[in-house]
Amino acid sequence: MNVICALARPCRSTEPGAFSLFELPWPAVLLQQPDRQELLVESPQRQLRLSLTAGDLLQGPVGLRYIIEGAALLERTHALQRWDWLLRQGAWPQSLERNSTRGERWSLLLATLDALARHRSLRETAIALFGEMTVEREWNQASDHLKSRTRRLIAQARALAAGGYKALL
Repeated sequence: MNVICALARPCRSTEPGAFSLFELPWPAVLLQQPDRQELLVESPQRQLRLSLTAGDLLQGPVGLRYIIEGAALLERTHALQRWDWLLRQGAWPQSLERNSTRGERWSLLLATLDALARHRSLRETAIALFGEMTVEREWNQASDHLKSRTRRLIAQARALAAGGYKALL
């Protein structure tokens, strides 16, 4: 799923880039948490999640400031392209469809190998991979999804370094 992290500030509906939750043409679910809002948008082709770390979508039109950090830079940039198309055109563009989740995975594995070479801790590795804000927000949640994902990447990176890369050749 495409995830976009953002901050929201109130703005006029006439301001360029103004976003209003109440004008979405697709079903959406807003999850209200004490420290953030999560908006899940379902268009006919795909889902997209907007993770708001500040601001309130229920207060009317907002201007969004997007947060892009960590090794998932390409993934987040791609998600922003889709979001932009979705808001402007009302549909997902076929040109932005890609089968490159494997490429994103390799990018994460290479960044994990780099973190291992620098003797980083599990948390430091997660920060290098997913960004400090994501780790701060999700590290101590009831679900240990981020820790588990980081552990899996570390195990896969170690397997590659131990000779698994030969299978690729």
